[in-house]
Amino acid sequence: MIVTGTMRNLYKEVKENWRDWKWWKARYKDRILGHILHNDGTYVVDEDWDNLVILDSCRYDVYEELNTIKGKLESRLSRGSSSEEFLVENFRRHPFRSDFKDIVYVAANPYVSLLVPDKFLEIYRVWDYGWDNDSNTVSPRSVVEDALRARMTYPDKRLIAHFLQPHEPFLGARFAQGTGIREHRKSALKNIAVPPQLRDLTPWDLLERGELDRKQVWSAYRDNLATVLMYVKDLIAMLPGRSVVTSDHGNLFGERPHILYPFREFGHPSRMYVKQLVIVPWLIVDRREGSESKKKELRCRERKDEIIRRAETSKKETDKIRERLRALGYLK
Repeated sequence: MIVTGTMRNLYKEVKENWRDWKWWKARYKDRILGHILHNDGTYVVDEDWDNLVILDSCRYDVYEELNTIKGKLESRLSRGSSSEEFLVENFRRHPFRSDFKDIVYVAANPYVSLLVPDKFLEIYRVWDYGWDNDSNTVSPRSVVEDALRARMTYPDKRLIAHFLQPHEPFLGARFAQGTGIREHRKSALKNIAVPPQLRDLTPWDLLERGELDRKQVWSAYRDNLATVLMYVKDLIAMLPGRSVVTSDHGNLFGERPHILYPFREFGHPSRMYVKQLVIVPWLIVDRREGSESKKKELRCRERKDEIIRRAETSKKETDKIRERLRALGYLK
């Protein structure tokens, strides 16, 4: 029997890790589930919007239940099941575009500056200067303020306002063991990838370990979404044009995401295209009709004024000509 190098490596890998259930889960996801599920999501830049409001890690079902913003609620398939994948797929691997200089990005998520730093006309680094040390996250108020500032500064550009909530850390609940997005923020400040040993410890890790109760985390997540929606509602009311509220991906709370997947999953792992992670809200709030109506009314008023001015000028010019002709004896 001939033993190839690939088989030797596989044998060695199994021998070293066969007791580690996380290793089995990762291999099962990559080798089996990865061939079953496919990324057929929407490229957000190809959709029709003037303002795109992104709620990080927002599940469609929870959004549908808690949303009070008036508009047309639809859904879309995200291009990623994590923020990293969403950003790379939409802005680095777009099939027809290599840059997006028609877009200004207001970013509470550090991955925007880490993964796609040169793709947009400007990035407002709210994840940096809008950081709140008390809550160990980015306040939604800071995102609203910079989104309005960006809209005034660039009135003719498309705007993306990326809130961090309902992604942890939760504004109304503290889990002492978690680190929030502290290490990701440090990595973005230094412009380096997050070392695996320094990966942020999240409520999903603690939930998976059994150190937190599912009802406790679920309640904190819902409260975090309800809080950020109040800010989003105010922001949408002040933005002109067509606004869309969506998410980069959803979140898992210990579900078995697929009938062929024997493990429970938590958080938002990449390359897992299951409904709880890739079906995201798409709320359309369209104020273009009102804006266009006002513009049309203004144009009509300006046209009317111009016609009156021209008529008055024409009358004066005609009177002047008639006066000159009368002086020359041509008219009596």
